[in-house]
Amino acid sequence: MMPGTIAERRAEAATTPIDARDLTGAERIVALYASDMPNGRRRHADEQVRAWIVQGAERLGAEELRCRAEYFRGWRLLDMHGLVTAQIQARHEQRFPNGNRLICAERTTAGNVFRDGMAEAARLRNARVAVDGDCPCRGTGGITVRGADPESSYEILCPIHRRAEIDAYHRASRAAR
Repeated sequence: MMPGTIAERRAEAATTPIDARDLTGAERIVALYASDMPNGRRRHADEQVRAWIVQGAERLGAEELRCRAEYFRGWRLLDMHGLVTAQIQARHEQRFPNGNRLICAERTTAGNVFRDGMAEAARLRNARVAVDGDCPCRGTGGITVRGADPESSYEILCPIHRRAEIDAYHRASRAAR
């Protein structure tokens, strides 16, 4: 077993076979992190990657896998915008203590999603997101960004709580091109 893997098996382990295509990108990342996948940056056979995804998903169980995946996506969205709070970062590091392993799982998942695709149910679930802690918007959906001058302050949409509005804006922008 590789260091940083999750060894304990959850009580509600899957009774039906798991197909990697039925998992979202974030769920595959979490499953790979929990598997025996090596930490190195080598290329692995597609069959081996699928086996590690199934292994990690079985270790965590469906409920824990989805929960961790939603928290990971929430952290990722906040991180991309520089909005991660200390509380959210601490919980993220508790969940994923080996940052290099997480990066390796992300890269491996990107290739897996590209090659294997995603089932429709997983694609519809792919945008689910949650925050493990106090969101910077405090549930209001807006985050005030303060400039040096009080007149230069403005509000941005929270990437977690206003996800649908942000996605609609991007779709409209792409359609206008």
